Amino acid sequence: MKLILKKRHRREKWFKRTGQMSLYLVLFFLGVIFMEIFSTGYSAFLRTEIAGGSAPQDLLNAFEQYTNQKKSWSIASDAVDMYYKHGKLGKLTSNQLDTINSLKENGQIRLSFNWAFFTHSDSREPELAGIWGGLLGSILTLLVTFTTAFPLGIGTALYLEEFAPKNRLTHLLEANINNLAAVPSILFGLLGLVIFIHFMGLPRPSALVGGLTLGLMSLPVIIVATRAALSSVPSTLKESALGLGATPLQVLFHHVIPSALPGIMTGLILSLARALGETAPLLMIGMVAFIGNPPSSFLDPATVLPVQIFNWSRSPEMGFVENTSGAILILLLLLALLNGIAIFIRKKYET
Repeated sequence: MKLILKKRHRREKWFKRTGQMSLYLVLFFLGVIFMEIFSTGYSAFLRTEIAGGSAPQDLLNAFEQYTNQKKSWSIASDAVDMYYKHGKLGKLTSNQLDTINSLKENGQIRLSFNWAFFTHSDSREPELAGIWGGLLGSILTLLVTFTTAFPLGIGTALYLEEFAPKNRLTHLLEANINNLAAVPSILFGLLGLVIFIHFMGLPRPSALVGGLTLGLMSLPVIIVATRAALSSVPSTLKESALGLGATPLQVLFHHVIPSALPGIMTGLILSLARALGETAPLLMIGMVAFIGNPPSSFLDPATVLPVQIFNWSRSPEMGFVENTSGAILILLLLLALLNGIAIFIRKKYET
């Protein structure tokens, strides 16, 4: 008997240590990935500037040279920026390298915070490219996603959980909804391409089409999460309210929904966070196009931040490498913010 207990305790300790090692390995790899992204992307928030009139025009960005010709500092070209920040020679000639070193010795070249990375839209020049267009497109797309998926998802979940008769039809609907929650997102992109573009004729690279497509993708997740939150409400609460004379609607809106609200809001926010990071369905509906101007309405050509990151990752210029990592850091920060809001809402309403 003692031998059996020792074997059992030994297995429990081994299982516990295995779980701890798995956790440590996951944290280690996540840390390596994050450090790699941060070490590559933090320099995107800095840009190289040269004192106006102190360098030949081939070291400056031609567009910014004209817009900043009255200022004391001008934005350097991508090649100069990469050399000054990372020591990468690129296509710089020996004469240009001598000029840059001379400017460095005279204090006529410097690093400053790259505000253009947050205020400019996409550009063919990496030193002028920014995330504002993609960020604004993501905001408009998520607004459409929220206004379409939230009422439809919550309404469907309330009906299926509280009012729908338990028959073969409702069981079939529930099974299909659960299956749709696990369908690859690119299939929703094909569905949006057929319905919203080919059938309805909506403008292709717009926040409206992107939001509707992501709304279709988010619907099953919202329905499943809402039903799980509603089913977690104790049946005794419903029966007590009905026994005191409350109508089914009063029970639903006065007791069930307030009790299930933390789970409902958590599922909604997490589905929006998933939509914010999606790329595949938006590629199918044409939001991969180069958009140089930020959208001013839901029907204007637009792109989103994940798609802009995808486009930058395919660009051959060295400057787009750090722009890609910098935009990934911003996207991770937004996703962490949404997840933090979901945790805060759950903790606040559960107490």
